[in-house]
Amino acid sequence: MFFRALVSPVLFSMVVLGVLLLLALPLSAPVGPFYWDTLIYYDGAARIANGQIPSLDFMTPGGPLGYWLFYAVLQVFPQAQALYAASWMLLIVSGPLMAVVVYDVSRRSRWLAFALAAPFLLFSILPFNVEQYYPYPGADGYGIYNRQPAQLLYLLLAALLFVEARWARIICTVGCLVALFLIKITGLLAALPFVAMAFLAGRLSARQLLLVLVLFVLGIAGLEASSGVVGAYLRDIARLVELNDGSMIFALMRGISIHLAQIVLALMLAAALLVLERRTILSGLRTLVVRGAGRAATPAVFDTHSAWILVAITAGIVFESENWGGQAFIFLWPPVIRCLIDPKLASGRRQLVLGALAVSVLVPAIESVAGRAMRTYAAQLRYERLDAPELGPIASVSQHPESFERAGLLRELAVAFPDYYALAADRGRLPTYILYNEPDFQIAWLQAAAEAVAAIKAHEKETGTRFDTILSLNFVNPFPYLLQRNAPKHVSIGADPFRTVPPVDARTARALEETDLVLWPRCIETVANRRIRDIYASALAGRRTIALSPCWDGLVKADSPEGRSAPKVKGQVSSALAAGRMR
Repeated sequence: MFFRALVSPVLFSMVVLGVLLLLALPLSAPVGPFYWDTLIYYDGAARIANGQIPSLDFMTPGGPLGYWLFYAVLQVFPQAQALYAASWMLLIVSGPLMAVVVYDVSRRSRWLAFALAAPFLLFSILPFNVEQYYPYPGADGYGIYNRQPAQLLYLLLAALLFVEARWARIICTVGCLVALFLIKITGLLAALPFVAMAFLAGRLSARQLLLVLVLFVLGIAGLEASSGVVGAYLRDIARLVELNDGSMIFALMRGISIHLAQIVLALMLAAALLVLERRTILSGLRTLVVRGAGRAATPAVFDTHSAWILVAITAGIVFESENWGGQAFIFLWPPVIRCLIDPKLASGRRQLVLGALAVSVLVPAIESVAGRAMRTYAAQLRYERLDAPELGPIASVSQHPESFERAGLLRELAVAFPDYYALAADRGRLPTYILYNEPDFQIAWLQAAAEAVAAIKAHEKETGTRFDTILSLNFVNPFPYLLQRNAPKHVSIGADPFRTVPPVDARTARALEETDLVLWPRCIETVANRRIRDIYASALAGRRTIALSPCWDGLVKADSPEGRSAPKVKGQVSSALAAGRMR
């Protein structure tokens, strides 16, 4: 019996291991909207390689675990494709935990274990969001640290609802809570109602809940004692909350409106279940309130299908209120599956209605993620790969040949008509509202990054100098990774000046003043880049500007000799790139 129960978790673990081993292959990801978000992980990995600690030495848009995992993946697979490495790295944590769930559940039903494991693997492996922000086929390089908490919440609910072994339930719960805290703290906040529900539903005893909390606190306290990262991370969260101080009502309404169809269908299922369970719930409430039965009566009220689904809907709405992309409401799968296999509900017309509602709740996420994946990978058969050896594995992307032509045109227009883009920035607007969504822009930016690498190398060779620390006044800064240099401490990675770049303090100012090369992107000049430059302006005052290439200026220290050869290098780089970049 024991060995038979091992078959399912072993097969599951082999699939997870096989997925991770795919990172050794020369994979290519089709560029989609906001693809440059993926490069944030390279910025973090380069800093970690140079001894920096997330939150302590640089501000991050998410928790430190993602950057540690990405760095670990690059140690084993240095040429791994960026998007797949960033998407699959969580399997290092979630894979073993889900294997525990599969082991426990498969002892009773292999089909149920499969029903839980298959959607989890699909959502974990395919780098696509439920939301779609651009109509053309392409993978989603953004929302990764929103997708991963959703996957952990799926795992947590699967453990709380289906795992019977106490040790397995505790291990999975603690593992999920710690991972959620270190990936994105809003994921942890969404998880707390599930843990509370498990206690009220009798799925976690008081002793087990206390053990979960103690182990969670000990894990976080141990990390804080060894590195100080937890306190710094919490301070970063407080700063981000200040920067993003907006209307909670508006955020909730936006989150609801984006996912309205799925929320309504889930509420209809919960309402149908509430009707079917009304006698059990009313009896439990009567026992709980009138007779004062205490915890003995709470499972009758809180361990109902309708209660779990309603809590999942509420937690999902709150979690998605501050997300622009992710795998919204995928954690409805475990409670919906649970209601479908309940023998008390398996009778004729009742089962037919519940089945139809359940399918309507679960299908949208599957259809969006799997459907978009099929369309994208079919289209990728005709795609062209980016030719940019300066970018190393970052260049392992592809898009339609026309996107490369349009990316070349974007660069031409930016060089020939910079005033057009400057005027839009003067007005505080992008030249098009969805500029960052467009694969053409993402390809053009990657080509411009390759141009910057070539220009810096050419300049250093010409002048006999070396820039040890490099910062780009842009959303992403992959150049320390690409050139194997340092990045200045105490600056934000994933620099969104409207959401993630705080005012400059004394230590940030000192780090900026000591930075050898600050890159200013000229193709395309945007209001966001200008805002970043304005935030850092006082610390960058007095620097010389050198023209590295038509698309890049370099800001160097006033007493630095690097500015002498700028005109010559500009001409060399421009002519060298013209043949390779223009299509």
